[in-house]
Amino acid sequence: MLLSQELKKWAISNGFKPLWNSTRDYMIYNTINITGKSTDDALTQLGQIFISEHYGLVIKLYEKNNVLVIDAQ
Repeated sequence: MLLSQELKKWAISNGFKPLWNSTRDYMIYNTINITGKSTDDALTQLGQIFISEHYGLVIKLYEKNNVLVIDAQ
């Protein structure tokens, strides 16, 4: 599975419009479980995974427009 496709599914299921704004994508080999009391908690955890795996990606959430952007650093 590709990271971009899995994040797209998650974003849509949570009412966001996803925008993958990176030329890089990554294969996912293991299940990633992210929990939190809010969307911000979940996105913070996801951002920490991006950092720990050296993906070079950042997450931007535009709440007014319900847009979730994954951008290259």
